[in-house]
Amino acid sequence: MQQETKTYSNNSMSENCQNCKKDFTIEPEDFNFYEKIKVPPPTFCPRCRFVRRLASTNERILYKRKCDFSGEDIFSMYPVGTDFPVYKTDIWYSDAWDPHQYGVDYDFSRPFFEQLLDLYKKVPRMALVKQGFSINSDYTHRVHDMKNSYMVFRSTKSANTLYSYIVEGATDCSDCIFISKCELCYECVNCSGCYSTRFSQESSTCRDSSFLYACRNCSSCVGCVNLVNQEYCIFNEKYTREKYFEKLQELKLNTTSGIEKMEKEFSEFRKKFPVRAITSVKSDGVSGNWFSNSKNVHQSFDCWNVKDCKYVFGFFDSQDSMDVFEWGNQSELLYESQNCGINCSRIYFCNQCWMGAHDLFYCNSCPSSSNCFGCIGLKKGEYSILNKKYSKEEYETLKEKIIKQMKEMPYTDVTGLEYRFGENFPVALLDFAYNETAAIDFFPIDKKEALALGYKWRDKEKKNYNTTMKSLDLPETIAEVDDSILSQIIECGDKNKEYSVGAYRITENELAFYRRMDLPIPRVCFDVRHTRRLQKRPPLKIIKRNCTKCEIEVETVYDENYAPILYCEKCYQQEVY
Repeated sequence: MQQETKTYSNNSMSENCQNCKKDFTIEPEDFNFYEKIKVPPPTFCPRCRFVRRLASTNERILYKRKCDFSGEDIFSMYPVGTDFPVYKTDIWYSDAWDPHQYGVDYDFSRPFFEQLLDLYKKVPRMALVKQGFSINSDYTHRVHDMKNSYMVFRSTKSANTLYSYIVEGATDCSDCIFISKCELCYECVNCSGCYSTRFSQESSTCRDSSFLYACRNCSSCVGCVNLVNQEYCIFNEKYTREKYFEKLQELKLNTTSGIEKMEKEFSEFRKKFPVRAITSVKSDGVSGNWFSNSKNVHQSFDCWNVKDCKYVFGFFDSQDSMDVFEWGNQSELLYESQNCGINCSRIYFCNQCWMGAHDLFYCNSCPSSSNCFGCIGLKKGEYSILNKKYSKEEYETLKEKIIKQMKEMPYTDVTGLEYRFGENFPVALLDFAYNETAAIDFFPIDKKEALALGYKWRDKEKKNYNTTMKSLDLPETIAEVDDSILSQIIECGDKNKEYSVGAYRITENELAFYRRMDLPIPRVCFDVRHTRRLQKRPPLKIIKRNCTKCEIEVETVYDENYAPILYCEKCYQQEVY
């Protein structure tokens, strides 16, 4: 059946999501963007589109397996048993194989996505995504220019960093998420420009401090909220330098028990202060949360140097795009895509395309490629469809015929959802199980719900580790720990959590970091620590509340439990700055 043709409107239009069956609104500016890039409006609501993009991306689950080209042992985002070959990243980038050899003719008797799925099962994938140099950083993924780092994911230009996610320019940091240009930081969330800062959140240009929330340009402060240009403060109370360090000793923040006590006290203390409705720096006309130097960016999260965008997440130095998960970096006109960036333009319905890629439709892992439709694994490819090369004229003619066919002959998945031209990859074409992807971090659901929605699920194998030490038996301070800890297999203190791997070890670099920072050994594995950090952020859901002070209605991600006191931008500026 031919898809109904809809005309663009100067008014908002209400649609019903074919996935969740809830109504959503398409605004006039949305229609303007769709018309500019010549795609029809989506049939999935913004939330369902967002989840689908997240479910395309394995961020931090690594598997041991063999490279299907060389036979050597490698780490990969793909487990053993995939339908397609997996090559070590260096080999995948090389000229040792030709992705065009898998090219096939287009069959107009079959839906496009059905043919693309066949191609997906044949073309080799890269084991881990890396750009630039990678020096002594084997256990990293989705990174660019890394040095001496371990278990770091989604990072750019970081060095000597451990156990962190979405970090940029980090040096000698560990256990952080969403940080930028920080050094010697530990357990920080959404911080920038900080030095020797620990257990802090939403703070910038602070140093030699611990347990901060929404502080700026502070030094030697502990347990403080909303402070600007302050020093020697504890729970927002000012001390002399001598008294401050005396009090600091009493807190025993170099011990496990002292840190746990402080975490409980600070979590309650923080709620006595107003929270800004939208966390932003030098930004205007934004909705969502966590913006820096951005303008006219709506229903988006974690953006810096971004303008004229909507429904984007983890986007930076880019403009004029919609529905994008992660990256950007001097890109524009990206739509319904994920993991695309570095001077890219006109990228539609794509995954993992970078380094000057442009004019791509439904492509996966096609760096530096242009004018391709339904291709996978092409490096510097052009004028190709299903990995088969054409002349420019042949390509343009065939592309338009395929778009027309996709509108008239949809692909229908096992749940009955129809995918025509204008929708991102169907769930059936996603490489990963739901609980292997970023979706489980930001939109957690259980196995039953995931399967009902058509997603795959991978049951985690709970290994019976021969642990040699219980986390409760770890010393209170790092001073009590000798090098023998490196040979211990430590039982995770939260081993019964579904996301716990059950046990963990301490590496040499990690031990050196704890000693340098005078921090005790953590008592749970990395996966638990990662989940706890994510839980410190509010859910990615925009709600409406009233400013506690002036009662004006505002949009925010902070509910009453997270922020009992909520201020609009004007009231927050008047009281805090």
